[in-house]
Amino acid sequence: MTSPREPSPLGRYDDSPADDPTYEVRLINVPVRVLAASRQQHDELMHEFAMLAVSLEDRAAVPVRMLDLIDTLGTRYGRAADRPDTAVDEALARGDDNVDLTYQVPAHVVDAADALEQIMNEADEFCRQEQMLTLSRSEVQQRFAEWYLEEFRRQIAGQPPQPWDGPYDDTGG
Repeated sequence: MTSPREPSPLGRYDDSPADDPTYEVRLINVPVRVLAASRQQHDELMHEFAMLAVSLEDRAAVPVRMLDLIDTLGTRYGRAADRPDTAVDEALARGDDNVDLTYQVPAHVVDAADALEQIMNEADEFCRQEQMLTLSRSEVQQRFAEWYLEEFRRQIAGQPPQPWDGPYDDTGG
C-alpha cells in the first residue's frame, strides 16, 4: 500500500496531500492512441478555457454554469498538467496498441475523479452546443474516461483491476 508519491494520473485535478497513504491502481490494456487523443482534446479544451478566463469582457452575456467552468478550468486548472505520460509516450513511439500502467495514489483521488468526470461532462455539453471551438469528446474517448476513472474508484475500494475491453483507436478499431 504505501510507496513514494509520484505525480497523480489526474494531474492538476488531484490536490491530495503528498503524505497521505497510497493505494496501487493498475490500469490494464490501456489503449495508447485513445489516451493520446483524449489528452490532446483535454489540452485543447483547457487552453480554450484559459483563453476565455483571461479575455472574457462581458461576463453578463455568458451562461452562469459556463462562467463557473471558465473560472474552474481556465483559472484553477489552466496551467500545464503535471501528469505522468512517459510510459504512454514510449508505447506510442514503439507503435504499441496498449500498455499497462501502475499508479500509487491516495484515496482522495476518488474525489478528484468524481469532480473531473462532472466537469468534463459539462464541458462536453458546451462543446456539443457549439459554444466552444473545441470539439466534444468522441464516444470512444468518453467510454475510455469512464473506464479510466472507474478503475481508480474500484481498486481503491479493494476490487481487482478490470482491463480495457474497448477499441484501441478513436475509429473503433
